[in-house]
Amino acid sequence: MVSLSLRDVGASYGRTTVLSKVGIDPLSPGSVTAVIGPNAAGKSTLFKRIAGLLAGPGTVELSNKTRGDRAICYMPQDTGSNVVLTVYESLLLSAKQGGGWRVHDDELFEIDSILASLRIENLAFRGLDALSGGQRQLVSLGQALVRKPDVLLMDEPTSALDLHRQIDVLDFVGNLATRTGMIVLIALHDLNHALRYCSNTIVIANGEMVASGTTASVITTAMLRDIYRIDARIEPCSRGRPMVIVDGAL
Repeated sequence: MVSLSLRDVGASYGRTTVLSKVGIDPLSPGSVTAVIGPNAAGKSTLFKRIAGLLAGPGTVELSNKTRGDRAICYMPQDTGSNVVLTVYESLLLSAKQGGGWRVHDDELFEIDSILASLRIENLAFRGLDALSGGQRQLVSLGQALVRKPDVLLMDEPTSALDLHRQIDVLDFVGNLATRTGMIVLIALHDLNHALRYCSNTIVIANGEMVASGTTASVITTAMLRDIYRIDARIEPCSRGRPMVIVDGAL
């Protein structure tokens, strides 16, 4: 199984530096890490840099990498598509990336299993262009999972989902990471989701990493004041889980 580490990672758009000197110690197999920060902080840019979609300084290191292009899979925030494909066809196409075109029974079984796990089997033969935003997010997650990546980068994967589906997806991904050893990084705006589902958290602000570590040690009242400019408390809720309670904006 792989581990992922970053050393002084940066990225630019033209002459404008939008990300600089991001470094994290190796993330272990099965870990789920939240990437949080204000809008336009650099979270999406970080994911694109890790996925190899952007060039830049620094090193993205995968130890024990064995599977080439399938090692890292990036699920973008914008899941819109004008491609004339059904949901099933889109998952099959994702499964065949980098391989031959002969379809095997085990690949069809895997697609059926993912559709069932995400509870979207009823969408299997619907066109992508006919889906709602939330449905497209679920299909995009299916397209990522069918590739069986070692590292999954999810950019705000629950932004178009209702609360029930958000919990479903985050529970499913967390259990899958534990079961398979997949490393998951999730860009989130809901800090209570980070507290509930992510063992580690990275904070990005103004294109720089300002904190990293266990989620409980990173999401603090001081960080909320400094980064989000809110007056908030962190209190235990059911089963002792911490929760951010916002008192007001500063």
